Amino acid sequence: MILTERDKRVLDFISEFKIATTDTIQEIFYPSLFVAQRRLKKMYDYQLLNRDRSYVSSQYMYYINKPRQIRHNLILSNFYKELNKLVNIKYFEREFILNNIRPDSFVAYRYNNKNYIACVEVQISNLPLDVKKYEQLYYNGKYKEYFPVFPLIIAITNKNIPKTKLKIIQIKEDLSNLKRLFIY
Repeated sequence: MILTERDKRVLDFISEFKIATTDTIQEIFYPSLFVAQRRLKKMYDYQLLNRDRSYVSSQYMYYINKPRQIRHNLILSNFYKELNKLVNIKYFEREFILNNIRPDSFVAYRYNNKNYIACVEVQISNLPLDVKKYEQLYYNGKYKEYFPVFPLIIAITNKNIPKTKLKIIQIKEDLSNLKRLFIY
């Protein structure tokens, strides 16, 4: 099989995000669902990718090594896809390390001629979002070693977020209210 540059970018994306659905891959990389399905099937046949069918959506989920946190990683890859439709993503890194904090991802994007930076946390467990680590980073000023301003905190969760003086933008797990990012 000859890999196209686009196929290589797909493999890099799946390697970074751990898992992604056919729809996510198609929307980001391919001009049509038919082309995406054909290329993904070839990569699967040549054992470059593995796949399982989602019981919820009946579409395939592609991965290189099956992640332990499937739902968590699918939410994050879907978040990237949906955010990519709304803004110009300049930088996106999974499991970014910021001082002693390890958000699920860090994103820099441009919207309405303004630049934004944000730490993204996907919180689907029963534990509350750990806002204390961000409060500590804010109050000790160590974020200034990395950025000129404190990053936004985007919490993708259906759970209640503990009270804090920090601005946290809560996005539902199904991303149905993603446009809240632009209301603050």
